[in-house]
Amino acid sequence: MGKKIRTETIHYGVDPDVHYGSINDPIYKNSTLVFQNYKSFLEAKKDRFNVPYYGRISTYTTRRFEQLGSKLYNAKKSVVTSSGLSAITITLLALLKKDDEILISENCYEPVYNFATYELKKFGIKSHFFSNNKKNIDKIINNKTKILYIESPGSLNYEVSDIKEILKLCKKKKIITIMDNTWSTFLGCNPLEIGVEIVIESLTKYFSGHSDNFLGLVVLNSNELARKIKTTSVRLGDYVSPESCFHATKGLKTLKLRIEKHIESADKIFNYLKSKKIVKKILYLPDQKNKFHELWKKYHKQSNGLITFSIHKKKNIELFIDKLKLFKIGFSWGGYESLIIPISNLKPTKKLSKKSEYWFRIHVGLESCSDLINDLEKAFKNYEK
Repeated sequence: MGKKIRTETIHYGVDPDVHYGSINDPIYKNSTLVFQNYKSFLEAKKDRFNVPYYGRISTYTTRRFEQLGSKLYNAKKSVVTSSGLSAITITLLALLKKDDEILISENCYEPVYNFATYELKKFGIKSHFFSNNKKNIDKIINNKTKILYIESPGSLNYEVSDIKEILKLCKKKKIITIMDNTWSTFLGCNPLEIGVEIVIESLTKYFSGHSDNFLGLVVLNSNELARKIKTTSVRLGDYVSPESCFHATKGLKTLKLRIEKHIESADKIFNYLKSKKIVKKILYLPDQKNKFHELWKKYHKQSNGLITFSIHKKKNIELFIDKLKLFKIGFSWGGYESLIIPISNLKPTKKLSKKSEYWFRIHVGLESCSDLINDLEKAFKNYEK
C-alpha cells in the first residue's frame, strides 16, 4: 500500500471506467451465467474458482471482492464466505480429516468451541484447547496435530497470543497456523506478514459496520490450500450474496474513520468506568495495567470499541442493564450503535463464578460519548439506590 490507508480504502473496489462512470460497482446478481461459445464455457469451467462461472460459486461481484480481500492483506489468494463463522468452519473442514488433531486457543469465539467439540468430533477429529502459554502448547502437540488455531485478541477477554513464539513451534512440526483477526481487522494487524499461514476476518463486524450484513474472508498465500478451502466451500453449498459484498465494500470506505471514533470514545468510557467504585474489574487492552498490554502493542497497531467489565453483585442485574437506553442488549459488535451483553464466561472452556460480580461486554458505538457516559451513569445510580 503506497498511499495512506485512508486514501487507499476509499479508492479500492471501484472501477468507473468499466461501469459507465458509476462511482460504485453495480451488483451482479445471477444464478446462471451464459457463455459466448463452447470454448469460453470450457475455459470458465477449467478456471471456475477464479472467474465467474455459476452464481452459487461466483459472480463478477464476489470475484471482485475476493480480489479486494487479497489486496487489503497483500495476499496471493482469498476466499469469501457467507459469514465469519462459515469462513472458520469451512477452512477447518477443508484441511482436517479423520484421526487428525487440532489445537485451539481457549479464548476462542464460542461457536468455534462448539463446532470443534460437537461437529469435528463426529468426523473423528480431536480438539485440544490451550491457554496462551508456550509450555501448554508444547505439552499437547503431537504427530497427529495438523492445525493450530488462535483468536488474538479474544473477543470477550482480549487475551493476546505471542504469535512468533507459536510459529516457532508450528514450523518445526509443519503445523498449519490459522488466526482469527476480526478484533483488529487488516488495519490493525496483518498476521500473514508475521508468518501465519491463514488469516480469517469476520467482515460482519467493523468492516461492514452497519449491523446489517454477514460476510467472511479467508486470506492466504498458498494456492493449494486456497483451492482446498474454495472446493469445500462449493461442495458444502456456501452461498455468498453479491449484496453482502456490495455492503462490505461500502463499509470499507468509512472503516478507518469509524474505527478511529470507536477508539476515541472507548478510551473515554474506560476512564469513566475506572472512576466508578461499583465497577470491580475492567478488561481493556490500551490499559497499561492489562497483563496483555505489551504483547498487544507488539503485534497490533490499534484498538477498537470493545470493553469488558464487572460490577459488584449487590442487587438484581435488571436494575442496571434494563435502565440503559443507548447501550442496547444485543449480540455482535462493530456496528455504529453501542451494545451491551451480560456474559457468563470469558472463555467458552471456563464458566465464570457468579458469587460476587456480574460481567458485561460493551461495544462503544458512534454516538456522542457524553451521552453514552450519561446513559451508564443513570444505570449505575439506579442499581446503587
